[in-house]
Amino acid sequence: MSSATHFAGEVLTRNVGQFLDGRELDASFDGHSNCFVETGFGKALLIDFSYDTEPLPGRYPADAGLPLLEESRLNHLAKLMFPWLYWHTMLPGRDLPGLSSAMPRAGKQFLVPIER
Repeated sequence: MSSATHFAGEVLTRNVGQFLDGRELDASFDGHSNCFVETGFGKALLIDFSYDTEPLPGRYPADAGLPLLEESRLNHLAKLMFPWLYWHTMLPGRDLPGLSSAMPRAGKQFLVPIER
């Protein structure tokens, strides 16, 4: 299952309740997704992006998180741990601090355009 499907599911779940209550639907899903990219030799990359934000360097989900766009052993270990986390925490609907359907800005290094 992709993370985009998981994150979109949060908005879908909210929308089902709002539809049944006759309230306006939530169109807030921004395409937030992330994935590990196995690079070999016990290392991996992590990318985090949305419809409007391409993968950026920094940390995920915040300043003290996993390195983004950096090959690391830590990302490889997180990739190995993720299936357990998904099946035992995320799929049953338990909240994980810092993980939400909205693209987090914390921890990311947004490039500032150079003024001329």
